[in-house]
Amino acid sequence: MIALSGGQVLGGFMALIDTFPAWAPLCGAALGGGGIGAGMRPILDYWKARRRQTDQVAVGLVEKLQTRIERLEEAQAAERQLCDAKLSVLRHELRNVEGNFDALLLAIEVAPEKAAEVVAKVKARRKPA
Repeated sequence: MIALSGGQVLGGFMALIDTFPAWAPLCGAALGGGGIGAGMRPILDYWKARRRQTDQVAVGLVEKLQTRIERLEEAQAAERQLCDAKLSVLRHELRNVEGNFDALLLAIEVAPEKAAEVVAKVKARRKPA
């Protein structure tokens, strides 16, 4: 919108200029005796066509965003499966470490003189870090 010195705004005037192609038939119909009703039809058709075009752009944008959301959801599901698999491996490794630690404690408690031997066996069972 363009502001003039008196605080007037040209926004409404610019919108009127945009509809000029539809006003020509209105003037012709009014001067030709068809009445204003006959001339309003082209204006309404023009506004309807502009509205339809705007709606088509909005629908296209919604479809584009919907496609993007679906791709993101698929990527999220794949990443979730990968994380679940990694978490399962970590749980398994933790159970192994706990079992080795419990065995070591039990061996030290039962036969403290064989502790060094048990530690060597536990180290052999562990995977190299």
